[in-house]
Amino acid sequence: MKKITKIFITTLLSVGFLTSSIVQAEGAKYQWRYSSVAPPGTPWVTHGQAFRDALFENSSGAIDITMYNNGQLGTEIATLRELSEGKIDIGAFSMAGISALVPEIALATAPYLFDSYAEVDCTYDNYLIEVFSPLVEKANLKLIQWNEVGYTHMMGRTPIITPDDARALKMRTSLSPVGRTYYQALGNDGIYIPFMEMASALQTGLIEGASMQTIPYVAMGFLKLAPHYTLTRDSHDAGAILINLDLWNSLDADLQAAMMNSLQPLQNLRAGVRGMAAYLLGQAKAAGIQVHELSDAQHGEWRAAVQDMYGPMVEEIGGDAATLWKDVVAARDQCRAQL
Repeated sequence: MKKITKIFITTLLSVGFLTSSIVQAEGAKYQWRYSSVAPPGTPWVTHGQAFRDALFENSSGAIDITMYNNGQLGTEIATLRELSEGKIDIGAFSMAGISALVPEIALATAPYLFDSYAEVDCTYDNYLIEVFSPLVEKANLKLIQWNEVGYTHMMGRTPIITPDDARALKMRTSLSPVGRTYYQALGNDGIYIPFMEMASALQTGLIEGASMQTIPYVAMGFLKLAPHYTLTRDSHDAGAILINLDLWNSLDADLQAAMMNSLQPLQNLRAGVRGMAAYLLGQAKAAGIQVHELSDAQHGEWRAAVQDMYGPMVEEIGGDAATLWKDVVAARDQCRAQL
């Protein structure tokens, strides 16, 4: 475990992500709290801090933000509810977390919806704010920028190369309808384990594998407990930066413009997250972790195994999911035709 921790800390230092928070300024008209579960030293924290600093300058000191990262204010679901109620002002959240308040937004995380990061970026940048903003605003939130979390892959105590391998193991699933219908399509009912209990569940054998993005897989030590990591590239989670809608509407036009002009380039965040994931994956390989890269034919097996999941997924999500699913797929197809 010490070697794994050293890998992560060395990564943060080498790519320059370790930054410090600025003390909240006195005399600002607005003193806001920003919430995220992002660990210190990661690209998400750097992105949020750069936005905070730019907003303080662009608002001539009228808006000052204190950053509460690393889950200091609570879980994503708890803080999202507080954000909706106005108890927290602004924050960055995963799509999985947002779906607790806006279930339909989980449609964008459907497994094998996208073939590449190019499709992901095009679809989000050109279409999905328009698709999802009306529903997000019904939850008293305003979506001001997409984020980036990344693709999930399969981690296991033993190799998970084919859908049959996943079918035979005790796999952890989330409460999300997307996650549940994915594993059901694979012929595995899955076992729900809260995220923070996954490590102990792997240690005891209660679960034998799960879906996981690369950064938490390495940074949180899961690679020690599940030393096989298969690059299935199934579900992609973008996440978003949200502000309380009532707060947004209370700002005058100049401050709203200052906020939007202070947002940092999304492509820089994407490059940081994806670059960090690639670096950590290389370090994991060097540490002896078995990273399994799939051929196109093997990826095709995974896609074929779950091709019938989308109908049940849409039905279980409910609400406006049937209409929005068509919108999401149409947006993806527009980008696919352009690329």
